[in-house]
Amino acid sequence: MQTTRQMIKNLKDKSYRKQHNLFLVEGEKFCRDLRNSDTEIMKTLACDDKFSDFPNFELVSKKIIDSLASTKTPQDIICICRAQTYPIQSIGNSLILDTVQDPGNVGTLIRSALAFGFDDVYLIDCADVYGEKVIRSSVGTVLSARIHIVNRNDLINNKTKIAENFVVADMMGVPIDKIHLPKGKFAVIIGNEGQGVSDELIQLSEIKVSIPMTEKVESLNAGVAGSIIMQKLSEV
Repeated sequence: MQTTRQMIKNLKDKSYRKQHNLFLVEGEKFCRDLRNSDTEIMKTLACDDKFSDFPNFELVSKKIIDSLASTKTPQDIICICRAQTYPIQSIGNSLILDTVQDPGNVGTLIRSALAFGFDDVYLIDCADVYGEKVIRSSVGTVLSARIHIVNRNDLINNKTKIAENFVVADMMGVPIDKIHLPKGKFAVIIGNEGQGVSDELIQLSEIKVSIPMTEKVESLNAGVAGSIIMQKLSEV
């Protein structure tokens, strides 16, 4: 039986996290955010007994925490958490990320999704949503989102459970500030940084929108474009 410390070291590997449906959260801010979410904390290691009210608490030395933490910034607490699993079913507006590979973009988009009421986030072959870089770039909001890790076919086959209206960014689309948008739930699809949205999901999208900008800029990155679209749709 592996020790908690061995498990923490193993959980720094994406394949191990996926296999065991577990992930790590480091640092006081993010670990306290866990207490306001539905995330199950399996084990808590901390070097200060002010965290003794955390589930399955174990007091360890600062040296041990430093040896286990991924960040260079000193931490006082590490939590092992069980990843939430949800069926393909959206409670409101949704964000779909189609092979978005940059952890910064994934984290930024999840943060924007929650800011604008897109509580369900579907990920298809994206950067590891429970990796340390995504958790930090989302400023911990990934812990409050309804995360669905799905494959493309399952998502397409269950589209009616997600939204009435699927929206994709397209440079030839109607400017988003001029389009007449229908009522109903929206699902915004953001694609890979280099290849864009897959053909299958483009065909799924009834609404293609463009973002007006000056000629000085050819395009926006995935995180910015998706955030603008979700903000505009939140006003409908």
